[in-house]
Amino acid sequence: MSAGKVFYAVLNMGLGHAARSLPLIREFLRRGWEMLLGSNGRALEFLKLELPDTAFRVTPDYQIEYTRRRRTLLPKLAFQMPGLLQTIREEQRCCEKIVNEFSPDLIISDHCYGMYHQRVPSYFISHQIYFAMPPGLNLLAPLGARFNIRFHQNYRKVIIPDLPGGSGGLLSGELSRLPLGSAERYAYGGILSSITRQECSESLDVLVSISGPEPQRTLLEQKILEQIETVPGKKVLVLGKSEASGALRETPDLRIYTHLPRREMNRFFNCAELIVSRPGYSTLMELAELGKKALLIPTPGQTEQASLARRIMKKRWFYAVDQDALELGRDLALAREYAGLFKPGVTAWSVGNIFDNILNLK
Repeated sequence: MSAGKVFYAVLNMGLGHAARSLPLIREFLRRGWEMLLGSNGRALEFLKLELPDTAFRVTPDYQIEYTRRRRTLLPKLAFQMPGLLQTIREEQRCCEKIVNEFSPDLIISDHCYGMYHQRVPSYFISHQIYFAMPPGLNLLAPLGARFNIRFHQNYRKVIIPDLPGGSGGLLSGELSRLPLGSAERYAYGGILSSITRQECSESLDVLVSISGPEPQRTLLEQKILEQIETVPGKKVLVLGKSEASGALRETPDLRIYTHLPRREMNRFFNCAELIVSRPGYSTLMELAELGKKALLIPTPGQTEQASLARRIMKKRWFYAVDQDALELGRDLALAREYAGLFKPGVTAWSVGNIFDNILNLK
């Protein structure tokens, strides 16, 4: 298929969806496609920094709010469900307007449920067919899957950014298990990392990358800042505030940045002996691409991260610890005992697989 126009919508929930979309977006641009990107909030600011010459459109924001207390998470999320459905309807109106004005030949939606159009081939990117449920509420998992499958039917294909592994995905596990009766709508595209392997001339002991929704991003930042001075060696701390950038502090042993362009994060990821981060799914893909060891701190209340953390610890890939129990010195030592997971060069293969075999853009 010759180059055309593509509208690419990205969910604003942390920076993970935007980061994992970068390899595909850059491949579209490399192939000469005219691109319109849609997002909002920190994800949009991140994409603007990475792709300053690309056209953007502000799209509806889900505005999912998390709580400081785990026991109130589920009631709070349930209370927000009507607003989520309203946002999906707003996305549909937004997408209709974009189709009329931009006339795309293709729509790619990274977890924006309402970004599809009947007249335009539309593809959905997600590693979650099943939602991870809090302990004791696993009986509700089929309801979450039914919600997903219902909206997935609006898309020509759901692209799972993972490799097949067992009954589900290699990294995502049971979250991406193909549903009975509709498996043909789903395809494992492969791991997508915006961080790539490169030579590094700098020695760095620890890279701490803070991310995710508020208020937990700020709470983790405060906890890290209280402890990082006592950690020996050279350290870099990135706070994950994409609305600002620059260095807050630079000493021989500790550098603190509000945000860094992806090329700088790429350098620090490659140089660091060990990464401290949330076990967001995009981060796990980056760790697999580089083969790095990691200390992972799930966002309190985010059941998906907790589920992924339990799974990867069981496999002895990475060490994870609850945010409330974090002791950097102790936990960094424990993290070094885990093996890591190394899939070198997998992103390049995945991009080719998605374009050639799923999107059929040979």
